[in-house]
Amino acid sequence: MDNKKAMVVISFGSTFDETRTHDIGGIEQALAAAFPAYDHFRAFTSVIIRKRLAERGIKIYDTETVLKQLQEKGYEEVILQPTHLLHGEEFEQKVLSLQEKYAHAFKKIRISHPLIDSDDDFSLAASAIAAQVPTLADDEGVVFMGHGTPRNNNKAHGYTYVKLQEIFDKLGFPAIVGTVEEADTPNLEAVLEKLKERGYKHVHMYPLMVVAGDHANNDMYGDEDDSWKTQIEALGIKTTGHLCGLGRAKSIQALYVQHVLRALSI
Repeated sequence: MDNKKAMVVISFGSTFDETRTHDIGGIEQALAAAFPAYDHFRAFTSVIIRKRLAERGIKIYDTETVLKQLQEKGYEEVILQPTHLLHGEEFEQKVLSLQEKYAHAFKKIRISHPLIDSDDDFSLAASAIAAQVPTLADDEGVVFMGHGTPRNNNKAHGYTYVKLQEIFDKLGFPAIVGTVEEADTPNLEAVLEKLKERGYKHVHMYPLMVVAGDHANNDMYGDEDDSWKTQIEALGIKTTGHLCGLGRAKSIQALYVQHVLRALSI
């Protein structure tokens, strides 16, 4: 084989066709365009999503299977780029742990980082996220739904949402950040309280997630009584749902490209 360099883009995965094409696929395409010297591969970490896709005839491998295939094909240099939003449990257990395990398999294996992994990433990501939002009227605001985690000792999750809220506030950007996990903070109850305080008449709702999947379509903007949309509208606030993951935004894709460049420079 002529090319001995490979890049594996690792995502949690999605059963939504549009999401795989535009959210995950958008990042993959941006990386492929930025690094043409590498052969590019996809891996999903979710067992359930891979199983459901396989039942529909769509075969996507887990990261270890992809790495074993690359080893068999004779690739010598591999870089792993996760599309995860944060440095959390999923990244640590299913991506970061692979470096030592496969160090012997390749001459060089590098692991790049999730979207938000350092102090500098916060400001860059906040600006990129805000850039997606249309011009707002004085009585309009934005609600972002993050995933969250009940793990209080996770260094990224809860801190990340509070930190992003602080940055949006400093920018004068009228956004409220919450998490879908009720055990986390700020949860929906906190979001509703802040909406009452701010008095918005209309809010634009976005998933604060790389992929707009089940949480975005159902928990955030579904028609059920317990959805964020239903409970916000019960306050007399008009809503507009934007069911697009961060992965399809050019400004976000550019940050993943910068992460790879950073990893290659080490």
